Formats: sequence, C-alpha cells, structure tokens
Amino acid sequence: MTTLLSRARRNVPVLVSLAALLFFASPAGAQMFTSFDYPGGFNTNAFAINERGDIVGRWDDADGNTHGFLLRQQHFTQIDYPGAVFTAPRDINNLGDITGRYIDQASVSHGFLLSNGVYTSFDFPGSVDMRPRGIDDLRRITGNYRLSDGIEHGFLKDARGDHTITFPGSATTDVWDINDLGIMAGDYATADDAVHAYTLTFGAFKTIDYPDATASSARGINILGQIVGVWTLEDGADHGFLLNRRGYTDIEYPGALETDAFSINAQGTIVGDYIDPDGNVHGYIRTPSHVERDTD
Repeated sequence: MTTLLSRARRNVPVLVSLAALLFFASPAGAQMFTSFDYPGGFNTNAFAINERGDIVGRWDDADGNTHGFLLRQQHFTQIDYPGAVFTAPRDINNLGDITGRYIDQASVSHGFLLSNGVYTSFDFPGSVDMRPRGIDDLRRITGNYRLSDGIEHGFLKDARGDHTITFPGSATTDVWDINDLGIMAGDYATADDAVHAYTLTFGAFKTIDYPDATASSARGINILGQIVGVWTLEDGADHGFLLNRRGYTDIEYPGALETDAFSINAQGTIVGDYIDPDGNVHGYIRTPSHVERDTD
C-alpha cells in the first residue's frame, strides 16, 4: 500500500468460500466491510469494481513478486503480463476489459489492455514510464505518463489517439478514472508539492479537496458521479472518502491504521485496501448504507 504523499504467464483460478472472508458490520442501516486476501499471498490491493461485482487488483507472493488478480463470483484468477516481472491491473469495465501496467525485464513500465484473453501493450508516445489508471465501456483509458524530464502528465487514450491532460497551472497531473459520460477524476500537484483532487467535466476542471485535508486525491468515479478517493493530514496517514450529493463521508475500515478508497460502482459498492495494526495490507469491499442508497 503506497501512501498518498509518497506517490500472461499463467492464469490460476482459485475458489474462495465466503467463510474465508471477514465481515465487519456497523450498526443497523450503516456500511458493512468485507476483508479479503489473495489465497497464500501478501499485500492485497483491491483497485477497481465494475457493475457485475468483478474486482481487480494486485498481490505479492512469498518472494516479493507482484501479480495481478481478478475476483469474479468468489473465484480468484491470477493475472500476469507475459514475460513481465511485475503486473498490476488498475481497472475493469463492464465488458470485462482490464487495464493496468506491467514492468518488463529491463525495468521499464508499460500499459496493458487485457480483452477477451488477449494482452495488448501500449505506451504514450515518447514516454519512459506509463501508468494506466481507468477504463470505461468505450475503452477510453486514463492515467499518467512521464517523459525523460521525470514530470508526471495525465493522459486520455481513445479512438482518436493519445491526449495529454493538464490541470491549469499545475506541476503534475494524474487522471485516475473516467466514467461512461466521459467525466474524469484524479489529482494534481502544485509547485509547492501540495496534492489536490479534481474532476474534469466536458472540458471544465474543478478542485474537490476533502475539507481541511493537507492532500486529497480522487481515485474513482461512477456513472452517477459519485466519487471515492484518499485524503491525508500532516501525519501522512491515508483516509478514504466518498463524495456524493450529500457531501463527504469518511471511509475507514474498522480498527485500521490507514484506509484507501479506490473505486465505486453504480450500486455504491466501494473497494480499496487498508493497513491492519500489524502493518499488513488487505483488500476490502464496502457495502453502502441504506441512507446512501436512498439518496443517490
């Protein structure tokens, strides 16, 4: 789990019974969290969930190697880009297309699309580092890239080509997600290294920082315009948030040291990761409360 401020070899299906998952329910009508880990793995990160409830993310093996996973109907499938030393799926759309990044044998990061069992590698023209973040049902992909100067730029990849996304006046920009309406969400940094959350709606940027936070990042947006993300205070610990028509709601896994909220689907289900008191990282699924369902 990376804090906000720090910035196909084989497919192995694994059946996970509900008994293997940990449930934490708050009082009646409130949110419910489900903790999960890739079987036999460490540092499970849940990065995205689609409308069918499919979840993608990453995990580490006992040797410290990072692999991807797809969790569908209680079955885990391992995802590894062919020949890569590192694979991290970041998003999945409702068609089952998965995007993310992989690191090759030369330690260079590239983007990938996994569609109908076929991997496609891609890079932003001239980039030396590529990090796809989001994908919608039109297969528009967002994320960030770096050129040789090391500066992070946001991007949108669509049927017309590759486009740079820059928040006006920012030092760096990252585009974490895009919904089917084409509305994007992400973060940008200013010259003093302050990190802010934003949305981009039909060409109009808007800053949406969590109140009183020292840093904010929007990580996921659904078709209803609900946004999840991460905020921090001066201690640097991550906290999750949900932003909807009612305002901001804290997303905190019970008893966790830190919580990240990465993705939300149209049903209001949120996925992310948390750090337990022993310093271990786990994935979670958060079911929305009755109040959230009634108002959005």
